[in-house]
Amino acid sequence: MIRTNKVKIMTRAAVFEKHEERGSLYISRFFKTDYIGLGLLKSAISLTFAFGLGVCMWGLYFSEELMTQKSIEDLIGIGRNILLWYAAALVAFLAVSAVIYAIRYSRAQKKLKGYRSGLRKLLKLYQEEDKQKERSV
Repeated sequence: MIRTNKVKIMTRAAVFEKHEERGSLYISRFFKTDYIGLGLLKSAISLTFAFGLGVCMWGLYFSEELMTQKSIEDLIGIGRNILLWYAAALVAFLAVSAVIYAIRYSRAQKKLKGYRSGLRKLLKLYQEEDKQKERSV
C-alpha cells in the first residue's frame, strides 16, 4: 500500500537533492573552518593570478618608460609599491571572502535542517512499518 505522506517526504527530499547537489549538499561535506579555509585559498590564488596579470599588463604598457627613464632605485621603489598594493588587496579580498564563505555555510546548514528533518520522519515511518510487519507475522 502506498502511503501518501511517505511519498511526499521522499519527493521533497529528491527535489532538494537535485537542486542542492552542488550547493548545500556539497558544503555539508566540510567542517565550517575547512570550508572557509578552502574558500580563502581559492580566493587568494585567484587574486594572485589576477593581480599578477594586471601587473604584467601594466609593465608591458609602460615597458619603454621603465627601461629607459627609470633607475634601479626607482624600479625597486615601484616593486615595493606593487607588493604593498598586493598585500593590501589580499587582506581586503580575504576579509570579504571569509565573510561571504561563512554566510554561505550558515545558509547551507539552515537549508539542510529541513532536509534532515524530512529524512528522520521518513526513517520513523519505515521503522513503524517494520514493527507492524513483525507484529503481523
